[in-house]
Amino acid sequence: MTSACWLAIWIVCFGLGVVVVDRTWVRIERYSQGLGLAYVVLVGPSVPILAWLAADQLVVMEQAGCEELNPAVELLNGMSPFEFRVRCFATQDNSYWLARKN
Repeated sequence: MTSACWLAIWIVCFGLGVVVVDRTWVRIERYSQGLGLAYVVLVGPSVPILAWLAADQLVVMEQAGCEELNPAVELLNGMSPFEFRVRCFATQDNSYWLARKN
């Protein structure tokens, strides 16, 4: 469900970005064709990237927490269970162990 929402938001943001870049390009091209071409070449490729970032910020993806023993596959977001465990182990807070050791 969330991936479908993410894709829909990306498509909307991409479409709006293309419309904005196109209308701005047409206005700039009236005065200078070279400047209009430079605008499209420099600003155009940023549209899908900005749409990707907007979709990532607007859609909240549920993710498994490290305290879960057997998280559901859909909460792993493409990771294998082994990779999930390795990441949890690598990012755990060891301050208690360090304080006890000293």
